Amino acid sequence: MKTNEKLSFFMELINCNYDLHYWNYDADFHLLETDWTNDLFAGAFFDFIGFKDLILKHLSNGNHHPLILEAESNLLWIAGFDFERNIPCSIYLIGPIFSGRDTHLLLRKKLDTYELSVSLRANIHRIFENIPTIPSNILMQYAVMLHYCLNSERISINDVTFINSAPFEQPEPVSLSTNSHAGIWMNEQLLCKMFADGDPRYKEALQKSFSMSSGVKADIGDALRYHKNNCLVLLTLCSRACISGGLSPEIGYDLNDYYAQKIEYCKSMTDASKLCAEMLDDYVSRVQELKKNPSVSNLIRNACEYIKSHLTEDISIQELAKRTGYTEYYFSHKFKKELGCSVNEYILNEKIEQAKLLLAGTTDSIQSISDNLAFSNRSYFYTCFQKKTGVSPTEYRKLHKK
Repeated sequence: MKTNEKLSFFMELINCNYDLHYWNYDADFHLLETDWTNDLFAGAFFDFIGFKDLILKHLSNGNHHPLILEAESNLLWIAGFDFERNIPCSIYLIGPIFSGRDTHLLLRKKLDTYELSVSLRANIHRIFENIPTIPSNILMQYAVMLHYCLNSERISINDVTFINSAPFEQPEPVSLSTNSHAGIWMNEQLLCKMFADGDPRYKEALQKSFSMSSGVKADIGDALRYHKNNCLVLLTLCSRACISGGLSPEIGYDLNDYYAQKIEYCKSMTDASKLCAEMLDDYVSRVQELKKNPSVSNLIRNACEYIKSHLTEDISIQELAKRTGYTEYYFSHKFKKELGCSVNEYILNEKIEQAKLLLAGTTDSIQSISDNLAFSNRSYFYTCFQKKTGVSPTEYRKLHKK
């Protein structure tokens, strides 16, 4: 199969997931072919933004491996090179790609600062909206596959290099003080041990840490961003400590992702502080629950944690058993033996407990609560709730509304 045929097949494969385009240049960076049809990123665009110089310098240094080229506003292209007898004969660019979910919004804001006509701005916005966002790990895998497609050589993602066309601005030198972190290590270790033990006194250790240090010393002039960074560091410490204390790694990492996203959504330092307290309580209470009954095996504990974290889904015994690696019969038998109730009874009890919290603490409609907790219909939810609590959802809300 010829190189152009292999490249065509490669583009068909990746375009099953993402709408990407290619630019083919000769070794002197003269455009030979492209499937890009818009004026944007056409002509001498790659030369203008500095990609040409970066690529030719890369090749002149004898480098054969692919690049991830980054332009302003985190706009990316993959660059791969076709060699014959160690001499470059073709250069391929694949893109454009966004590196982050909100990158296109930032780019749109930047464009709005220029004096562009309404029609031109609208046309550019339409192009940006169609540029895909691809996770960096997938992007690097594509670069590895492109290299194999062009040269039939196997490389690893460690061979892929990121290069930014914008010059790096050297930051102000950071002064290091050997006394600025005195005592923090020991207190941090104590705090992590309390997380791992489910010890509610962790708040005292946390307060002591705050008195010793204000957090990561990387102030960028944005107080909210600085506060969020500290929350993310604390989240990482807490999640890993709780996993070492017995919390299922799957639950620990899922919660980490959940709270990291919520931290980013915070609009004020007050919101971030409240969320930080909530997430620590959540982690510690889960570890406490694990410690209450040491006779319950880790397998069943992890299943219970999974159930509690997925109450909005229709959880099946088959799925739970599959996650543990055991048959449905063995898992169901072990679950009932250790907890004294069947899997379905446990799931229903947890959903009713969650429904009680939602009825008392929110204004969500009963239909909405029923749907969110994956009951088949409102009538079934009413029947289950009344059987477990002795009152209907409506009566429960009247009695316990906060």
